[in-house]
Amino acid sequence: MPLPAQRKIGLALGGGAARGWAHIGVLEAMDQLRVPVHAVAGTSMGALVGGFFAAGRLPALTALALQLDWKQALHFFLEPAWPRAGLVDGKKIVNFVRKHVAITAIEALDLPFSAVATDLLTGREVVLARGDLIEAIRASIAIPGMFTPVPCADALLADGGLVNPLPISVVRAMGMDAVIAVDLNLHPLAGERGPAAPPAVAQPETLRWQPSGHWAPPTLVQKVIAQLARLDQKRRAAVRQWTNYRRQPTIFDIIGHSIRIMEAQITEMRLQLEPPDILIRPDLGQIGFMEFHRATAAMQAGYDAAMAQRDALLKLAGG
Repeated sequence: MPLPAQRKIGLALGGGAARGWAHIGVLEAMDQLRVPVHAVAGTSMGALVGGFFAAGRLPALTALALQLDWKQALHFFLEPAWPRAGLVDGKKIVNFVRKHVAITAIEALDLPFSAVATDLLTGREVVLARGDLIEAIRASIAIPGMFTPVPCADALLADGGLVNPLPISVVRAMGMDAVIAVDLNLHPLAGERGPAAPPAVAQPETLRWQPSGHWAPPTLVQKVIAQLARLDQKRRAAVRQWTNYRRQPTIFDIIGHSIRIMEAQITEMRLQLEPPDILIRPDLGQIGFMEFHRATAAMQAGYDAAMAQRDALLKLAGG
């Protein structure tokens, strides 16, 4: 009697800006549990992490994430030219991806991969499953107002979170039998308190990253404010008025909160229509939109959330 074919498991990685580092922690846990992944689809930061994972280059991205401090994170978001269609042109991120990912054709990746983007001209969802990997990632992460959109044929592509923040439907369409989805927007706004911690779960081995101390660096926004405050004396009054963080939110806060609120609402509605087999929702309420330097905390949250579903993951992998 022939052995039954292995169940194909797909991974749907949602968007969430700096919270996206949690995907790396989830993948670490799945690797330790020997849960196979046969395809991956990602939106926004999920596309970035998923693309590196599908290319077999996740360690390079992990190394970058863990070494980022606020200054290094800021490097990717401050560019000499400020384009009309967005604050950031994305060239530095594109150059980083090209430097570390040798395979640039999606069809040549180790795993089937899809990145989700939105056509700003029509409002339709665009699934990028062929062609240039770097351009697909760049389009998927193009947060409106933050990154400039990406022209593609007759479309103008931006963040896929506008239409499909958690691409479960895309993974199903890739022919997978089961879907593991990772949602990063359980608590849309930074500072929200999460639910009580689940019971401790025995872990097969120790994480490869550990907090090096109890000191937490200031938020990225606070550091930007500090840098701006060092401008010459004539500009300081205007800068102080614009950057008074306590009196009103900055443009980064407004963009981030708006996107998160929208994505959380869309995700909840789509989960009702297309639930995954396993839903992993890390508690990331304490991590802000632009706090890319907090990779250790985000990864740990992702790892813990995956390990909290250890039994379900093992059952899915063995079924």
